[in-house]
Amino acid sequence: MRWPEAIRPGRRDEDSSRRDSTALTHPRDAGQVRAARPGVFTRIFGSLGEREFRWFYIGMLGQMASMNMQMVVRGYLAYVLTGSYAILGLVGLMSAIPMLMLSMFGGVIADRVPKRTVLQAGQAANLGIAAFIAVLLFTGFMAVPWLLLSAAVQGVVSALMMPSRQAMIAEIVPNDRLMNAVSLNMAGMNTMRLIAPAIGGFIVASAGFEWAYLVMASLYGLAILGLTRVTWRPAADPGEAGMGVGQIWRRSIGDIKQGLVYIRNDRLMLALLSVSFVASFFAMPYLFLLPGYVADIFDGGGTQVGLMISVSAVGALAGALMLASLPSRHRGLILLAGLAILGVGLIGFTRTSSFAVAGAFMVVVGLGSALRQALTQGLLHHYVDDAYRGRVMAVFMTQVSVMQFGTFIVGIAAELAGIRVAFAATGVGLLIVTMLVFLFVPRIRHVQ
Repeated sequence: MRWPEAIRPGRRDEDSSRRDSTALTHPRDAGQVRAARPGVFTRIFGSLGEREFRWFYIGMLGQMASMNMQMVVRGYLAYVLTGSYAILGLVGLMSAIPMLMLSMFGGVIADRVPKRTVLQAGQAANLGIAAFIAVLLFTGFMAVPWLLLSAAVQGVVSALMMPSRQAMIAEIVPNDRLMNAVSLNMAGMNTMRLIAPAIGGFIVASAGFEWAYLVMASLYGLAILGLTRVTWRPAADPGEAGMGVGQIWRRSIGDIKQGLVYIRNDRLMLALLSVSFVASFFAMPYLFLLPGYVADIFDGGGTQVGLMISVSAVGALAGALMLASLPSRHRGLILLAGLAILGVGLIGFTRTSSFAVAGAFMVVVGLGSALRQALTQGLLHHYVDDAYRGRVMAVFMTQVSVMQFGTFIVGIAAELAGIRVAFAATGVGLLIVTMLVFLFVPRIRHVQ
């Protein structure tokens, strides 16, 4: 059935943290490094030499391609259906609520259940959601409530799945390649941000939303197949053998409490996560409101939205590859520099009516975003105790909820004051956050 024309578009204490920083700056095998210095290619792509990480990487690319297509397709669909920035923000909020409520349970799952199993189950659920929306679009029954419901269900899936994806990296690469793997993971994500939105916008413009959702479902299938090649040992927690549901539930709640106490007592973990949450509130709403911005300011459609997100990924990819090749020094300062670059890019983006100039500022925004996200994730992975890794990464992933709450607030601000003012305010907020952290959180400033 043809789609109606109306909506077809054109723990550590301070001393231990200091010891870890010293270990980073003066590695035990420094003599070996000096004796046989790796080449540039090896330094950048070294972790892909690990078989398990290669297949994990392929699965991740399929997932991220679909998710980044969705950034254009779902947001543009919501805006075409309603013409409202508030509804755009509400779609994000529907994902944020279950993610905020359930992410810690996802962390407990990540620490106990085989991560490959969790990821494959989550990808299968995402495939089903995308296929369901495609059927609604093909049959002409698509409406905003279905879009909101699908966003909520996807929020549940992400909350339970994403901590396993984040924690799995540290278990399939050796520690000396961990930062490289995290940076390459970010580079792959940003490569998909470069390619997938443009493809999604092109499919929407040429074939319609329904075909875009079918492609997204197929990419989730690719993610499932990639993970089948990752050899995985069974997750072992024999202490739960023979337990009843009530006992497992109480133990899970206890594990969550232990994870939160661990974060509270580890000042570096607490500082990194706090800065990440505050920065996410200001840093990411632009990405989800961009379909409306491009439509209103540049009179663009799906293709233009996809191109704008793609050019931001150029800067993000450059930033991620740069981090993959840099030595492990002054990473706290580089993190703060990323926040400042992101803020300046957002302010500049709102000051032009030229699509080309705005695209150049989006490159700057992407660079700052990659520095912020990759460094925060890499530092968390390096300093966290293995026993708490899943739960810490679950807390880290709740930044997505904070980001979606920010999208909702910025969407309302855009309705009241205009989208330019709302976007500029997020850039100013990031610069203020950067200055305050630099002045009053020396633990971040000095981390290596």
